[in-house]
Amino acid sequence: MSGEFMPIAELVEVPPGRSKVVRVSGKAIALFNVDGTIYAMENRCPHEGGPVGDGEFVGTMITCPSHQWQFDVRTGACAHDPSVLAKTYDVRVEEGMILVDASRLLTLTRRNREILRRTNAGESADAIGRAFGLTPVEVERIVEVTRIGERLLYFGELYLRKGRVGGGDLHALPHRDVKGIDGEVLAALDRLARLL
Repeated sequence: MSGEFMPIAELVEVPPGRSKVVRVSGKAIALFNVDGTIYAMENRCPHEGGPVGDGEFVGTMITCPSHQWQFDVRTGACAHDPSVLAKTYDVRVEEGMILVDASRLLTLTRRNREILRRTNAGESADAIGRAFGLTPVEVERIVEVTRIGERLLYFGELYLRKGRVGGGDLHALPHRDVKGIDGEVLAALDRLARLL
């Protein structure tokens, strides 16, 4: 896979048998050195989102500190259920620098909008998850976060256009017809609008 590689750490920062967590485009990435070969994995356990890179790293396996799920850092496969995969990234080492393929990271906004579009069109979280390599829970979370982001963007654009935002502006709010817990988000946004 070819992509846009960006430098994220110096090779000396991740000696053999060690790991390091770095941030790339706002996302935490765990780097692992297995006998001189560097591997990169999202620092988020697919089980329940724990900081997998902060766990115990032995050989080719990392153990998530939250619930002791183990993953092969070379493939992202879970030791007890290989169908569960942690997200991995292509890596290059050039002139002493570790470079990671950032193309997947840089297109997350586009991906999230597509997931929201498919959800709004009635596609199931299972089907969307299969298409994007995500669990249904991850799909649902992305949908909620994207909806909140669109609401905040709406308020920001409205404020820049009008110089103010009032409670009446909630009527045109994107994704107003959403599920129960979202009422809390709408109430918080209404309070925010009144502060602006």
